[in-house]
Amino acid sequence: MYHKVIFLALVYNHRSFYATLLIMTDTFPRAILFDLDETLAESFQPPTPAMLDRFERLLAIVPTAIITGGSYLRIEHDFLSVLRAHANLSNLFLFPNSSAECFLFKNESWGLEYSIGALTPEEKEHIIDTLLQTVAEIPDFKDAPFFGNRIIDRGVQIAYTVVGLDAPQEIKMAWDPDRSKRLRFCEVLGAKLPDFEVLVGGASTVDVTRKGMDKAYGVQWLSKRLDIPVDQMLYIGDALFPGGNDYVVIPTGIHTQIVNGPEETAKIIDELLTAAPNTPPLN
Repeated sequence: MYHKVIFLALVYNHRSFYATLLIMTDTFPRAILFDLDETLAESFQPPTPAMLDRFERLLAIVPTAIITGGSYLRIEHDFLSVLRAHANLSNLFLFPNSSAECFLFKNESWGLEYSIGALTPEEKEHIIDTLLQTVAEIPDFKDAPFFGNRIIDRGVQIAYTVVGLDAPQEIKMAWDPDRSKRLRFCEVLGAKLPDFEVLVGGASTVDVTRKGMDKAYGVQWLSKRLDIPVDQMLYIGDALFPGGNDYVVIPTGIHTQIVNGPEETAKIIDELLTAAPNTPPLN
């Protein structure tokens, strides 16, 4: 039997946070999916120990997924390596590269369940050349300071991190806080790459994938795998706005909750754990 949930959602109004009550559904979600960057953790950073503790408690009671534009190696390094041995990993589903891949925990190890939508060498070259041409045309991007590599080839996805992978966290967060620069950039780049998805991700990143190879695919795959209707699942992410790489899940019918960083995610997980039956205690 599932329980009614009332979430305390925090909304940002430019100057302060204020609390509002949001009644999501009449039943506790039967599966919960999280974005990674700016949702479970700051961009390109590992989650905090407090977030990991919350996440492990949630894993103990409900199937839980991480669905991210990042790579599996990123999830493995920043997330899996610090999960405690007793975590219920059979309840965890990993969808890196915007769900172009899926990894499951079987026989005491992580294994690839599927991999689809890999870009050809010619497609990658075309995407990168067009991307760099567009960067050169837009002063905000052309003149942006950067630290380390800016282009990431993930096989099934090309990611462009405007200020570079090695940029200090405060620079990543400050460069495009309202995402308006990247939304305009995606509009221009998308018109030049009509056969690909061009979406905003993380704090300073633009993701390019094959059309239809986005997070919605992972939502629908998980629904079929678990035999759970999509409208009995919950998706939590920071980019649930038009042009964001989480926004594409909305047409699937999944319940969604937008957050403005890991602190808000932590509060929502606390609300879930309070409402859930048989929640394990804090360690």
